[in-house]
This record gives sequence, structure tokens and C-alpha cells, in this order.
Amino acid sequence: MQAAGTLRWCGDLQGGEPYVSQDPTDPARLVGFEVEIADGLARRLGVRASFVQNDWQMLLPALERGDCDMVLNGLEVMPSRAARVRFSRPYFAFALTLVVRREDAARVRDLSDLRGHRVATLGGSLAADVVAGSGVEMVLHEGVEEPYLDLEQGRVDGVVLDHIIAARYGVPRPALRQVAEVGEGVYAMAFRPADGALAIAVDGALAQMKETG
Repeated sequence: MQAAGTLRWCGDLQGGEPYVSQDPTDPARLVGFEVEIADGLARRLGVRASFVQNDWQMLLPALERGDCDMVLNGLEVMPSRAARVRFSRPYFAFALTLVVRREDAARVRDLSDLRGHRVATLGGSLAADVVAGSGVEMVLHEGVEEPYLDLEQGRVDGVVLDHIIAARYGVPRPALRQVAEVGEGVYAMAFRPADGALAIAVDGALAQMKETG
């Protein structure tokens, strides 16, 4: 990394706001809080950040192939992933939220109220693990906006995703309501297990960013 002068980080533009997305006024420019984190880390390591696009569910294989130095894209810390990668210290804590149609908000207060109904979420996510064990019929999506469109149009009866996603794509829709928190987790960056020195350096840079604001 130091020899190349770049910190290559894998992410998926399809995840959209507020993670990483194209600037609507300049598509060649990336914006989002994870873009800012990557740039801040790179500055403290004396290199520049370089974004590497991959589908979200293929981020870990891309890391393992050597396509990038780390994954930074709303990646939840999960035991199944911890067996494959080395995680950084967490940089964001989130809640999993249940969103339903406005007319169902009074009767649906938890996932248990939707047993036998269709609930949408993101494939490969912590939310998918929670939904899978709840007794509902799970509908998997690859994007974060499509589940709420399906809910609006009656194709599913609920959506479970991270609160930061629901706040952008679900809650602002007048026909939808957030009714419950059904889990929680944290995001962290992922590294190849052999890249311990890089992981330690990034953790140190992340701590400096937190201390200085």
C-alpha cells in the first residue's frame, strides 16, 4: 500500500446515500460519510484513497482476491464474516428497524405480528439473519430502495433494514411508518487476516479521527 501510494477500498455505489454515491452535480465525484472516512484514513497514513466498485454481496471475495486493501461499506460485524476477515474497531452503531404501511402500523408492533407474511430485506445482511429466524416469508433484494417500493405497492408487508437506510429510503415516504427496532449491530472495516499491520494502522488513524472530531 505504501509503495503504491494508495489505500484501495471496496464498496458498492448501489448502496447509495449516505454511504457512498455519485455526486448528482458531478458524477465523477464520490460523496458520502464513508468516502470522508476513507479520505481521512488515507491522509493519516500518508497515501490517497482509491475506491474500487464491487457488488455488496461480493465485497469479501473481492478483498480475498486482492482487488482492494479493505472493505468499507456498511459491513456489519457478524460471526460468519469474522471467520474470514479481520475487522477494524467499529465506526458506526445501528439499529434494525421494521417499517410497514401506514394502515398496518397500529396492529404491527414486531416481526412476530407478520408471521406468515412477506418481509423484505437485503441479501447477505444481518437483517436477513434476523428475518430468517422470525417465522415470516423472507424476500431478498440487492438494493436498498427497492424493498420500500415493494412495501408501498403491496408486494411485501414489511421491511427490515438498518435505521440509517430506513431514514433515507423508507420513513420519508408518506405511505410508510417505522414501528419497531428488532435488532442492533455495528459497522467495521474488513481486512485480510494476513494484513494485521494495515489493520492496526487503520485502527490508530480511526482513533485519531474520533479524538479530533
